[in-house]
Amino acid sequence: MNAFTARPKSTRPLVFFGVVASLMFAIDGLIARSPVIEVRPDLIGGAVAFDLTIGVVFAYWLLVVRPGRAAARSMLAVFGISTIAAALVLGSAHLDGLRLIRYFGLPFELAVVGVIIAKVAQTARRHAASGVELDIPERIRLALGGSSMQSRVADIVAMETSIFYYALASWRRAPFVPSHATAFSYHEKNGYLGILYTIVPIALVEAIALDFVIRVKHPTAANIFLAIDLFAALWMLGLARGVKLRPVLVTRDAIQVRNGLQWRLDIPRAEISRIDCGKVMVPPKGSREHLRVAPGRPNVLIELRTPLRASGPYGYTRTVRQVSLALDDVAGFQQAIAVS
Repeated sequence: MNAFTARPKSTRPLVFFGVVASLMFAIDGLIARSPVIEVRPDLIGGAVAFDLTIGVVFAYWLLVVRPGRAAARSMLAVFGISTIAAALVLGSAHLDGLRLIRYFGLPFELAVVGVIIAKVAQTARRHAASGVELDIPERIRLALGGSSMQSRVADIVAMETSIFYYALASWRRAPFVPSHATAFSYHEKNGYLGILYTIVPIALVEAIALDFVIRVKHPTAANIFLAIDLFAALWMLGLARGVKLRPVLVTRDAIQVRNGLQWRLDIPRAEISRIDCGKVMVPPKGSREHLRVAPGRPNVLIELRTPLRASGPYGYTRTVRQVSLALDDVAGFQQAIAVS
């Protein structure tokens, strides 16, 4: 045998997954066909649907995708097949139009999020091996860039996923500072972070108050308002965490401007015409080619030789010639740009 002949990949993970999935469908199929489901059809039917979609997809990720036997995007195909099979298992007696949305709406969203997480992890491993350091939003957007989604849709999904990540999963994370970079915050002296954190409990109090007032006569409307307020609180919490964990970065070759999850602009040193620090005169509010990072009085003004395009939320962009910053440590910033 040729010593250089590539060894074929083992099919054992796929076979093992097939056995696990078959057992799950057999057990849940028995439950769906037994009198037990008639006791609490909505609760038990929902549990069966969740188990046969998210449970099967999780098993596929654990046994096949995680060891590198399949791409993360294949999880969506597995979810689609599992959804059709779960609908057949439940049968028409327990699956009208409303229950179809109720049973499979949340699992679909979780499956999409799971695929994004898996692709981000794969992308992070590839870049770590090549020495490239990217923050979470950039990893998410890069992972979606290779998908079949349209660019704007990918931008929207990346933004929402980033907000959920920072709101729910970033509490043990330190600010993102790559090696050979110096970080500068912009949320302490101007109270930016405090403002965002204050809005979160206000939204929660409003949600509770409106729920008490509306739910007595209009429970459906109360549920809608409650969902909107809770989402708004989560959104603001994600923005606040992004402000804290995404500082402005100074490297040898560039100044990486960040405004939380809202705006991002990488300025090469060669494109900088001048930098003023201290008491700076900035263009009036509303100037189209001026990007202002964070509230408060700016203490850094960067003028560009040529216009650059800044990336904003949900895929929005704008062309800028001037960037003003309100940094907490302007003296350290001056030193960093002089030394780097």
